[in-house]
Formats: sequence, C-alpha cells, structure tokens
Amino acid sequence: MQAQTTIPARHHDRSEWRVPVWLGMLFGLWAAGIDRTHGASEVGATVLGLVGAAVVAVLCYVLHREQPRLEREARAGAYGVLFGAAMGYLLSLSGSTLLKASLWGLMFAGIMAAVSFYVFYTREE
Repeated sequence: MQAQTTIPARHHDRSEWRVPVWLGMLFGLWAAGIDRTHGASEVGATVLGLVGAAVVAVLCYVLHREQPRLEREARAGAYGVLFGAAMGYLLSLSGSTLLKASLWGLMFAGIMAAVSFYVFYTREE
C-alpha cells in the first residue's frame, strides 16, 4: 500500500499584513502632513499620502515575506535601503534640497543596516 503525501496548504494569516499596513498608514499620514504644511492642496496631500502608504505597506510586506530566504547581510541591507529611502523621501517633502535629502537618506540607511545586522547576528541560531 502506498502512503499518500500531502502538501500543507499555505494559509495567509491576516496578522502578516498588520505591521506593514500600520507602517504604511503612519508613513502616509506623515507625508500628507508634511506636504500639506508646505502649500499643497488638501486633495494633493491626501493622494500623496495614500500612494506613499500603499507603496510602503507593499514593500514592507514583500520584505517580511522574503526575509527568510535572504542571508543576514542582504536582509540588513534591504531594511536599511527601505528605511533610508523612506526617510530621505520624507525629508525631501519638507523642502530640503535633493542633495541634503539624499545624504540624510544614506546616513539613515547605513544606521538601519548596521542595527539590523547586529540584531540578526545576535539573535540567529
């Protein structure tokens, strides 16, 4: 008699989306608030906030889903790039020059990558 092998179905847990959605909403509100205080129309700031929230939420979700497949160095770099790009973009909305926003984004990316690497290195088995 031959044994049947079953492959467990992948269940999508709703809690996988909670943190990315909250981060996206926070980012979108922050972007809309910055844009609104710098003279954008209410509709333009709202659209910018919604687009920013959606982009950040999707990128955070994809990074969360793919992180088990990445080595710790690549994972730390991905978190650094995502955080640095988000902070550089928010700084550019506040009226800073592109050079200043880029340099601050690179600094934030480096700090986040270093902290993420330290956390991954000390907590992995």
